[in-house]
Amino acid sequence: MKNVAQQLITQKLKQLTVKELLFYSQKYQIPITKDEAAAIVKALKKNKDNPFDPDGRKRMLSKLAKITSKDTARSVYKLLMKMAKEYGVEHWLK
Repeated sequence: MKNVAQQLITQKLKQLTVKELLFYSQKYQIPITKDEAAAIVKALKKNKDNPFDPDGRKRMLSKLAKITSKDTARSVYKLLMKMAKEYGVEHWLK
């Protein structure tokens, strides 16, 4: 069941819109500009790394840092952790 849920979440990341990302960034008070959100969404659509694997997550965030900035990549990481906590799956990201 865990693998199915992780696949669904990974698919959702690939389908995330700029509007949704900006909504979540406001909800969790994590500053992301519209341009950064667009770059992040574009990168997530192409991402082949597993965000639930520590090494895959690190590669994914490193790619985001190159596209945007280290601060933005950190913001995305914080956003991912807060969303995981809200849905009770933060232990999947350890």
